Amino acid sequence: MKKSTLVMLCLLMILSTVFCLEGCKSRTDEMVDLETYTTKQMNKTKKQVIKCINEQDKEGLKKLFSKDAQKHIEDLDGKLDQLIGAFNGNKIESAKGLSPAFEGSTEAQPLHIYGKYHLVLSSKEKYRIYISLCDKNDEESDKEGVFQIELRTFSREESPKDFSGGAYQDDYGIFIYTLQNYPKK
Repeated sequence: MKKSTLVMLCLLMILSTVFCLEGCKSRTDEMVDLETYTTKQMNKTKKQVIKCINEQDKEGLKKLFSKDAQKHIEDLDGKLDQLIGAFNGNKIESAKGLSPAFEGSTEAQPLHIYGKYHLVLSSKEKYRIYISLCDKNDEESDKEGVFQIELRTFSREESPKDFSGGAYQDDYGIFIYTLQNYPKK
């Protein structure tokens, strides 16, 4: 009797361990899937933004912004002109960045994705661009799309010591910072 009880306890412990490990594996798989998904979505958006800037396509760039952002960004057309003009006709030759950051998920919406890229222009100048995107929001679909672009017309190495870091990542807008015009600490 004692032997059968011991065997049952061992089997119960083994089954418990298997179920626990399976649960952990599933959560890990979910996170990997979400990271893969957000990277794919941000890469697609980054390519569209760069294509529009390189082709000086203000209307194409405007369409990438969510309907809500289009309504709430003051002088959107003027800011798009400034954004495109900040490149002085130079093309973006490369854009490198790490995996994007994100908040939310496809189930726990909204899903916001934040990309940060180091740009090299045809003039060999180095800029940085930050793109904020609402990818999923079933309850408020008019908020899906780009809602912020921040451009820094200087490299990280050139960043002034008193640079405060720019806009808050969830603010609507187009923010352009130069070495002559940047928020100070």
